[in-house]
Amino acid sequence: MRQNIWRRIYDIIVPYRTYLLLSMAVLLVLTGMGIYSPVWSSRLLGTALPTCDRNLFIKCVLILFVIQIATSLLSYLYSYQMRVLGGRVVFDLRRRMYDHLQRLSLGFYESRSSGEIISRMMNDVNSITSLVTGTVLNILISSFKAVVLLGVLIIESPKVTMVAVAVMPLHFLGYFFFRARITNYAWKSSEKMSQIYGKISEVLGAMKMVKSHSGELRESRALITQLRESYDINLYSGNLSNIWGHATGNISYVGQVLVTVVCGFAVLNDGLPLEKYILLLTYVGMLYAPVSELIGVVQQILPAKVGIRRVFEIMDMEPEVADRPDGLRQIQAGKVVFNNVSFAYEQGDQVLKNVHFAAEPGKVTAFVGPSGSGKTTIANLIARFYDRSTGELTIDGSDIQEYTLRSLREQMSMVLQETYLFRGTILDNIRYGKPDATLEEIEESARLANAHEFICTMPDGYRSLIGSSGTRLSGGQRQRIAIARALIRNPRILILDEATSALDTVSEAKVQEALQHLMKDRTTFIIAHRLSTIKNADQIVVLKAGRVEQVGRHEELIVQEGLYRELYDPEWAKEQKRLRDERIERLAQVA
Repeated sequence: MRQNIWRRIYDIIVPYRTYLLLSMAVLLVLTGMGIYSPVWSSRLLGTALPTCDRNLFIKCVLILFVIQIATSLLSYLYSYQMRVLGGRVVFDLRRRMYDHLQRLSLGFYESRSSGEIISRMMNDVNSITSLVTGTVLNILISSFKAVVLLGVLIIESPKVTMVAVAVMPLHFLGYFFFRARITNYAWKSSEKMSQIYGKISEVLGAMKMVKSHSGELRESRALITQLRESYDINLYSGNLSNIWGHATGNISYVGQVLVTVVCGFAVLNDGLPLEKYILLLTYVGMLYAPVSELIGVVQQILPAKVGIRRVFEIMDMEPEVADRPDGLRQIQAGKVVFNNVSFAYEQGDQVLKNVHFAAEPGKVTAFVGPSGSGKTTIANLIARFYDRSTGELTIDGSDIQEYTLRSLREQMSMVLQETYLFRGTILDNIRYGKPDATLEEIEESARLANAHEFICTMPDGYRSLIGSSGTRLSGGQRQRIAIARALIRNPRILILDEATSALDTVSEAKVQEALQHLMKDRTTFIIAHRLSTIKNADQIVVLKAGRVEQVGRHEELIVQEGLYRELYDPEWAKEQKRLRDERIERLAQVA
């Protein structure tokens, strides 16, 4: 069961309660000095000046000066404590959220844009900071100040207190009128900012495609439209807050006018001392101030709660692929067996249906078939990016779910068609596969991947910067670095997903040679369309519409009638099509 939102906020700030308690103590002292200061101000204006009492005048000025200096110093201390508290809360929450994001399954990232996730992690986390560093304490202090001032006013003049309190309930009518509206527009504003972040992230990541299609103007217009919508939402929300704030100020002004009239007649008719008149007016003004502060705090809480809910919405998500901390940690041989495995995404689309095959240790298994036949899905199940729906999937005779995710993936490498390289040096990217790798290990992996030669021709060798996603390298060079990164892990299981499909003939030859080193003595899975990539595989699994149509070696499958021969023997496929068309034509004539 999910905890109450305030309880969860308390759990976040409780490690920093020392800073919070110190800040509260400072605020209490500041509140006390704020309440004490009008006493000397009223004496200065109501007694010292009218009676020309020089000694009292000097005393009042000195005490007010000391209070002001002390207030400034304590205010600085309070602000410093709040900055420390806010910074630590943001640091801790963003760290926890980032760690949690790392544990979420691949399906989470496939259903959300990176911009939306960044918006929640950066913008929405700030909502908790503003709530913790100002709002919570302000609620406590404002409430404390209002209660103290109310008690002082009751002692000084019950009549004035009744007049001042009479208008206070009007302050809270605005809460019931504005709360739902401001909350609704705060949510819309956060969602719109997520969309804007997502749009910017998407366009910047595809800038080459945008420019190649002359899409700069279209993208600018699309973003301007979203920015204008965000502007309208924020403008309307700001107007609601301003109207609420002005209504609060006017109600307070009406109360002060009533108190001024009552106290004024008391001075004129009942001989109320001027000093007490000034003191009562000051205290009434100070009584309305914390009430206005509370209204202001509520205006901060409403959008802050929206941001907090969006943060906790992510934090409450559980990984679709659950880890097993006490699971197996070592793959011995690497034998992978699919036994009637079926898989469907949450949307209900059946991707795999009763898939059955066995991949022996040290052998190469290739998957071929039309697009959408389930080849990549099988690779995702082996890497346990998803869990199967039904059937059995074992490695070395143990269910794949009995292995911990970390140990499983540490003994597995993937080389994908769309190679991703991080911004940084070649050294950093190869070492990503094994963070503690030595320079000698990195160079050896690069040699086996046919990458060492071109790396040495670069200005800074292995320390050459390659730009974001390796934009300063060719496609073949990026693939060879990816292969070196996979080699350095020394995995038991290797998955190659269209690793050479986007390369030219020369680059493919070099990458294929590197792949031969990579596949040696490993259980290897290849997803490819090119015959040159799969014909030497120990086993070829032919897929169609999520089902296994054929299994065998190239030499066996190419002479059998079936999907494989149709894909890789175009002359035979044409002849079969011609014969089918003739049969259909004869049947039509008979009919």
